[in-house]
Amino acid sequence: MKKSIRIAFVALMVIALVVGCAPMAARRADVQTSGSPVKREDGASQPTAAPAAAEAPRGAGESYGAESTAVDTANADERMIIRTATMAVIVEDTDKTLQSLNETVKSYKGYIADSRLWHENEQLLANVVLRVPAQSLDEFLSKVRGMVLKVDTENISGQDVTEEYADVQARLKNLELTEKELQVLLTEVRENRGKAEDILAVYQKLTEIRGQIEQLKGRQQFLERMTALATVQIDIRPKEAPRSAVEKYKWDPLVIASDALRSFVNLVQGLATVAIYLIIFSPIILVPIAAIWLLVWLLRRGRRKAAPKQ
Repeated sequence: MKKSIRIAFVALMVIALVVGCAPMAARRADVQTSGSPVKREDGASQPTAAPAAAEAPRGAGESYGAESTAVDTANADERMIIRTATMAVIVEDTDKTLQSLNETVKSYKGYIADSRLWHENEQLLANVVLRVPAQSLDEFLSKVRGMVLKVDTENISGQDVTEEYADVQARLKNLELTEKELQVLLTEVRENRGKAEDILAVYQKLTEIRGQIEQLKGRQQFLERMTALATVQIDIRPKEAPRSAVEKYKWDPLVIASDALRSFVNLVQGLATVAIYLIIFSPIILVPIAAIWLLVWLLRRGRRKAAPKQ
């Protein structure tokens, strides 16, 4: 089995060398055809006509500059950037603004990822996280600015993950090739009735590679989703309503009478509670008091009897 694997490896190396040398030979033949002199019948040599590109050289900075600009533009369009925008806005009505945002984000085929509402000083505040297509982010933000009264803060950031995505793709490709080779090796070991230890070792390595592949695919899908949809976080606060400088006190006799009656009832309940406690705890309190009084009375009586009569 090992000998057959070595033969297959040597054959693959020979094929790779042949395939690699073929283009090089073709390029050498092209160079000799274009630049080498051609012999005439009389024995004299005659140089071949120079290529059209040599006869009409490109102007400095003309075609080459245009080509490099086109390449840069293509690379810029293909870059993977995670775009994020945060805004703090002042609105007329929070509910209406949320409805408008919901309709707008749906028109861009986006969605609301998170929404939080709370009250502060009897005003409704909100914080929403939206996901919209990255190519429509600028247009979406422009519409948001048009539906609010004021934009307090705005921040737009981008994270370039092009290199990470390319690295994930390269690692994924290598791992998939390794997986195929391990599958072939596992099949050969089984067909040749190899040892169980060898089969188990190959199978464990194959399982490990499969786990790494799944992990890289998950990361690849995450980067694709994050770059396809931009994240927009908006803090929504309504404008403050004007408050009265002097708050009017509303006097209501019925309310005052009700408060007074409630206070009276509370007082009666308190006194009744004290009386009930005294009645229940009276044996514990009265017995010591009666014993002390009796002791004092006996002492005084004894003193009176012991005193000499005049």
